[in-house]
Order: sequence, then structure tokens, then C-alpha cells
Amino acid sequence: MIMHDFGPHRNDDDRLKALFDLVAEAGVTSQELILTKITDAGISAGDGRLRHVLEKLKSMGDQPIPFENFAAIVRQDLLIINRILRKQLVIPDWPEFCDAIRQVYDHVAGDRSGSNADYIPILKDADPDKWGVAICSIDGQRFSVGDVDVYHSIQSVSKPITYAYALNREGVKFTHEFVGVEPSGRPFNALDLLPDMRPFNPCVNAGAIMVAGVVASGFPDLTAREITQKIMSLWGSLCGDVGEVHFSEETMLSEKATADNNFAIAYLLQGRKGLPRNVELHKMIELYLSCCSIEMTAEMLSVAAATLANGGVCPLTGEQVLPTELVKKTLAVMQFAGMYDNAGSFTLEVGLPAKSGVAGAVMVIIPNLMGFATFSPRLDGFGNSVRGVAFCRELVNRFTFHVYDSLSGSRSGCKLDPRESQNNRRQRDLTDLRWALSQGDRYAMKVYELVLSSMMEVCLANGEAEAAEVSVIADTLENLMGMRPPISSLERELINHQSGLSKRAGWDTLDALERRLSSEKANLDDNSRELILESAFRVACADGEVQGQEYELLGRIADALGIYRGVLDIDINRFRKRLSG
Repeated sequence: MIMHDFGPHRNDDDRLKALFDLVAEAGVTSQELILTKITDAGISAGDGRLRHVLEKLKSMGDQPIPFENFAAIVRQDLLIINRILRKQLVIPDWPEFCDAIRQVYDHVAGDRSGSNADYIPILKDADPDKWGVAICSIDGQRFSVGDVDVYHSIQSVSKPITYAYALNREGVKFTHEFVGVEPSGRPFNALDLLPDMRPFNPCVNAGAIMVAGVVASGFPDLTAREITQKIMSLWGSLCGDVGEVHFSEETMLSEKATADNNFAIAYLLQGRKGLPRNVELHKMIELYLSCCSIEMTAEMLSVAAATLANGGVCPLTGEQVLPTELVKKTLAVMQFAGMYDNAGSFTLEVGLPAKSGVAGAVMVIIPNLMGFATFSPRLDGFGNSVRGVAFCRELVNRFTFHVYDSLSGSRSGCKLDPRESQNNRRQRDLTDLRWALSQGDRYAMKVYELVLSSMMEVCLANGEAEAAEVSVIADTLENLMGMRPPISSLERELINHQSGLSKRAGWDTLDALERRLSSEKANLDDNSRELILESAFRVACADGEVQGQEYELLGRIADALGIYRGVLDIDINRFRKRLSG
């Protein structure tokens, strides 16, 4: 690997000094000033992503922090600190946005219509006036107001996550052999089935019971309670472990005592479609009821919703909890079936994937922006939280969150968009990446290494490095990464690399790169993954065409990075049009 001087440069230090000035007074800053800036951006002082920075800040105590110490404190986590201090998170004006959320919360609080679910004592006896809203953005910005720390059974909010668990463990094909993905137009607890005897979807009771059967059938040696613990563990990862996931034995016993209709559904499923792998019926029902008896808070559910909004990556931990493809399927089901018999009207008016539960929770996802959860036990005639639904309606009346607001052509009734331009963000991220690279940021170094490795593998795909390709590598590193190594250094590196691979076939040279890209995929943001593929693409185009072998090579890189082949095809078509033009 070519080594470069990534040490600070004068211009980079000037930029770091400008960052320091954002938190400085009279030439120094302090732990208090820096923490205030972080929390004002919506980031918790206990955020694990800032662990190194916070530990260093704590060691400084109350003493003034000059520029040199500030630089040492933030340098290794420079990208996220830069975005926080420069208000470049996905919702840049966070305090203003939170003020608007509080206004909607207060506006809805006066609605005392509806009543608690009465078929389970623990739900009937819950305080009907509890009201809370919690929000988490895909950048981990968090805000909450009201009763967001009250544990309550999640009830039907469990259904889409159990479905996602089944898809992930048992596969899409096997799961959908037993449950459909069609809106039912029927009450959620109806006994109706599709013509092929499958339940309509995973959000009606029949579908959720069958999904529980799919999951239970994969654990023949475990009890329903032991399987529930695995699903609770998934919930814990989805919410970044901001709270402990509980289980309510009292709710479970009440659910079981009033489960006659659910048992009738289970026997109907067994008699019509048949149960997955002939799983024991009572085990299936117990798992279904146990998942409904999981207890969480609105604060926890909001982070889980943000993880779904972020394609399965938890904003607080960076962990890829669920594959993005499965999250897409789960959100689609929530979109058309998540709000009981009122799902159609909710989609029409709110236009967001959501799931409600009869204990009073509503979990809502705004893809690529944030997730939020509301809690209020008073239900409407459909079994949805009155205040929760009202909050959603008021929210989309103020912000461009409806899935079809993008069709408005800048005529959305003057609704606000708290987001920033994604194109501007990509260009800014590229500038930030170059700067962070010069400062020794760990993430930026990793991206640089993957960019260079990918370009070298493309260059050596045909067994020899051509001068035009070597020149493109140098140009690309300068253009995208701000670093131009000498051509002679690149040639020596390629010769050394090639000599070590001379006894292997050309395609074998990609194996190690593919494994590394696949392992790093979950830790790379979209901009970085696109940057790696774009760099490899530039080298492949060095001779003015993308040949068949080069296309397959780029395809393997795209697959390893989790980028659709169709995206690669679009880039190639654009390249060919430019040539023909």
C-alpha cells in the first residue's frame, strides 16, 4: 500500500481553527461550551459515537481548552464533530424543529376523545391521560416530550418486527409461502383468508399468528418464551439499547385468557393452509401472544423507528441490525396494513409507514430522515391511538413528510422541509472527507484505502497495468481525495502488487477485496460506497470503453458494496452517451 503524508497542512489547520472558533470564547473553549453545542444539535452527551471525544473532554475537567488541545480531542472523530458543530446533520436547525414538534404536541394534548382497550385488564386500567412523543433522526438527533419513559406492552407494534425477523432468518420465499402481502379490507381479527388459504398480510392477526408459526418452526428445540427472548434481543438492537426491553407476564396471562378468537384463527390456519413444518399450534400462539406482551417506551420505539428509516442501520450504534432489502419489504407492509382497518385513510392523509398497538403506541417511519413514536392509551374506533393519529396528521400538515410531497413541484402549501439538499450534502461530504483525511481521521483513511485498492484491482484485471490507467488512478485520487501520489510511486506499488499475484488467475485477485468490501459495507455510508465504485469505474473507462470483463469486475465490486447493478448500468449508459455525443 502506498504511504502518504496525511499530517496536517496549513490550510487544513486554518479550517480546524475555524471549527474551534465555533465553540471558543476569548481564544479558548471549555468542556461545557463543547457539550452545549453537541446537545443543541440534538446529540445526547452519552452518544456512543462520541465516546472518545467525551472521554478526552472529561479528562480536561473545568480548565480552559486552547486550540491545540481542542484539535487533539476531536481529530480522530473529526467528521461527526464537524457535522455537529457546523449544523450539518440531517436536520440542521434542530432546536427550531423541536419547537415545532412541541407545538404540535401541545395542540393535540387537548383531545380527550376515545377510550382505553377494555378486553385486557392491564390495558383497561392504564392511565388514559398519558401522552408522549419521542423523535430520533437518522443522524441520531433525539427529542422527546411528555410521557416517553412509560413502559407499555407494544401489542401489534410487534407484528412488523416479527415479520422482519422471519424474513431474515427463514428467508423471503419460505415466509411468503405461508403469509401474503395484500391489504385485507377486513377487521384485523377477521377469519378471512386469501383464495390460496394464506392470511392476507403480516399485520392482521391471522398473518401475525402464521408469521409466529414460521419463526417458531425454525426453533424446534426452544420454547416460545426462549424464542421471544431472541426477538426481544432484535428489538434491543433496533433501539440502540437506550433502554431495557421488558416482558410483561401479567399482559401475557391476560392475552391468553382472552385469546379465543386467536385460537380459532390458528385452528383455521392449521385446517386450511397447514402450519409451517407442522409446528405445534399452542407454541405458535404462545409466541404470538408473547411478542405482544413485550414492553418498551416511546423513547425506545423512536430509535427503533429511526433504524428502519435508516435502512436497518441503528443511528446510535452504526450497527446494521436488519438488511436494507428486508426493511423495505417491512415498511411496505406497514404502509398498507399498519394502522388496522384505517390503513387506507392513514396512507391517504399521512402517507407514511406506521404501526399502532392497542396499548396506545404508534411507531412511524419517515424514510431517510427520522422515526418517531407516540404513546396515548385512548383509542379510536379502529383501535388506533386518537392523539397518535392526530399528531401524525398535524405533523404532515406542517412538514413535507408525506411520501408524495415530492410531487408538489415546490407547491406544497408552504409546508416546511427541515432537510438539506442531498446533492449539496454529497459535495460537502467530499470536501469534508479530504480535510479529515489530511487530519488523520480513521474513517477517512479507511475510505482512501478502499478507493485505492479497488482502482488497483481494476487496473490489474487484465494482467498488466496500462499507462492510461495509472494516470487515471493518480487523477482520481487528486480529484476525489485531494491527494495526488507520484506516478512512479503508483507504478512501483502496482508492480509489487502484481508480482505477488502473478501465479493466480486474474479473477482471483478480487477475492480479498470483495471480502473486505463486504465486511466494511455496513460501516460505510452511501457517499463512501458510491465514491469507491465511482473510482473503480473511472479506471475501467480509462481506455474509452467498458469491456465485458471490466463490467463483470465492476459488478462484483458493486455487489460487495451493496450497490444495485442497475445503478452501475445507468453510469455506463451515461458514459457511452457522452462518448457518442
